[in-house]
Amino acid sequence: MFFRTLLIGVLFLSCSKNLYNNPCDPESKSFVETFLVLAVSGEQKNACFPGITIKDNFGLLLSSTTGLISEHGGNAAFGSSLTYKLNLGSEPKENVNVNIVVSNPSYATVSPTSIIWTPNDWQLERMITVTAVNDTLLNGTRDFLIRFVPTSADSNLRLQERLILMQIQDNDKRLFVNSTLTKGNLGGIVGADAMCSMDPKCPVGSQCKAMLVTDTGVRIASVTANAGDGQVDWVLKPYASYYQSNNITLIGTTNGVSLLTFPVLAGIDPGSVTTWTGMGTSWDAQPDHCSNWGNSVSGNGVVGSSSSTSGALLNNLNVACTSDLKFYCAEQ
Repeated sequence: MFFRTLLIGVLFLSCSKNLYNNPCDPESKSFVETFLVLAVSGEQKNACFPGITIKDNFGLLLSSTTGLISEHGGNAAFGSSLTYKLNLGSEPKENVNVNIVVSNPSYATVSPTSIIWTPNDWQLERMITVTAVNDTLLNGTRDFLIRFVPTSADSNLRLQERLILMQIQDNDKRLFVNSTLTKGNLGGIVGADAMCSMDPKCPVGSQCKAMLVTDTGVRIASVTANAGDGQVDWVLKPYASYYQSNNITLIGTTNGVSLLTFPVLAGIDPGSVTTWTGMGTSWDAQPDHCSNWGNSVSGNGVVGSSSSTSGALLNNLNVACTSDLKFYCAEQ
């Protein structure tokens, strides 16, 4: 108690117009030191600003000033979300209005878009939620801002605009036909995945996996036709748009169970390439799969036609495992 009384007395005597060492001047080093002492002591009154209760610091206080959201993790319209806490640092004499603005509304939404504190409820913590917009564009990771613009008739609050620096990750990917002809022995799913990741069409810095299935549970797209049930290590993602390797042509957008719905907008490759798949026209595994993609000597494998927009994209006919063919790869 003695320490607090002494501190208040010193502040009253020190609040002069000394430009170089004035604890009441926010530009002064003493101003910063004073608030550090107040924070340590727990004092919530400052002699430089009589009649004002200080909760933490002046202005708006954010729980974080950065954030990362993704188009993935939600539904066809929206992706993941982040929640932030917002507090007012000192007691206002008048209402404080805060408008919350997204610098690029095509990237994200914010809720609510405004907050009001009154002198009676200024100590209440408020929450805002930033949610990614799930578009169908192949546009990579992007930067944007959440702006907090405060206004009040109370000029003592020294309110300043605050920012959250945000990034949004894209969930839209490439589907392509691999570059190398291979017989039915692909080295299993592991070998086929390795070939996809090493393929020159796989975007730099990305992992790519083979859009093949087996009947041994190594990779499953759907047990029941078009249901997306029982999936194991499946390579497509839910509510994601897939493009040809030219980065321009949209093939289609998956549904909530990570399957494309036929007819798609375009084939995976316009060249009518015959590709190993092991699938039926409804994404379910078929018995012809070159011994789960480990046999180049005997047997048959199901193949699709890369230019088709119907179920023939997955299942067009069966061919001998001795055939030299390609297969589909999906960016992860």
